[in-house]
Amino acid sequence: MSTSAEPTHPDHLELRARRLIAQGLAPTGARAQLRTPLDVARHLLALQGQNYQAGIAALAVRAGVDVAAVLAAVDTRELIRTWPQRGTLHFMAAEDARWMMRLCNPRVARAQEQRRPQLGIGPDAFAAAREAFHGKLLEPADEPLTRRGAYAVFAAAGVDPADGRGSHLLRAFGGEGDVVQGPKLGTEETFLHVNHLPVLQRELSGDEALAELGSRYFHAHGPARVKDLAWWSGLSQTEAKRARQLSRDVTEIELAGETFVMGAWQEQVTGEELQAALERDYILPAFDEYLLGYGTRAEIVAPEIAPEVLSKNGLSWPFHVSSGAITGRAT
Repeated sequence: MSTSAEPTHPDHLELRARRLIAQGLAPTGARAQLRTPLDVARHLLALQGQNYQAGIAALAVRAGVDVAAVLAAVDTRELIRTWPQRGTLHFMAAEDARWMMRLCNPRVARAQEQRRPQLGIGPDAFAAAREAFHGKLLEPADEPLTRRGAYAVFAAAGVDPADGRGSHLLRAFGGEGDVVQGPKLGTEETFLHVNHLPVLQRELSGDEALAELGSRYFHAHGPARVKDLAWWSGLSQTEAKRARQLSRDVTEIELAGETFVMGAWQEQVTGEELQAALERDYILPAFDEYLLGYGTRAEIVAPEIAPEVLSKNGLSWPFHVSSGAITGRAT
């Protein structure tokens, strides 16, 4: 079975090894070890979370802890789940929610606004639902608001949540910077205002926010292209290039004739550590960042294998990794 478009290309092997190390899947002495789920979230900035259990597993495998330890961090609201980029759910550290959403959400918001007439949600109705939703979330409460509770708020504000309107409103409000998902109540999603999180929100905007985004993406995902950052964040190519220019403590590396960016700490990664990363086999959860952290995936998964782990309509399954290449679906 083929594992890569060019399985023996030495530069592709190096790229895979460095990404495994950067993402906390393989050890190195070149940077601080990721010991807790919060360490992982702060390092990777945002991890795919559209599949709740898969997102929890992705945090656990990188921290070297069990799922219960990750769920405990969600229960204390150190970790939250929200829509920071591309209109897609991710897990992240609570303090990073607001600035990340406000930086990456505007393009998504414009697309969502264009869809609202089809749903029968006018500007006044949207504003009324937002005001009622935020008002409810800001009330003192022992437990966060459930999805059913949110839908009841929308209905009382004059917006019927049926036929996709309720889920649309939650995604729209969840990307604006003030609303996140808290710990589940049973199997039901819950929602919180960021003012009720146990940490202060970092206030970053403009170039400062772009610098933070670029720095943390390339440190945790590198070697990566600028266009990978643009895809991952949902920002324009121009914004991604600016984020690259502003990134702190990064360096460039030429691999297979292309320029990639990574954290400068990777210059201290040893050849033995690169080899050890490739010698380990991994089973990673559906939607894992090793697969979905990049816009281009040809170096890590062969075209005939790719549909086994990620369908064209966005479904994903757990997968095997061998020699840094995705070799197929894990059963």
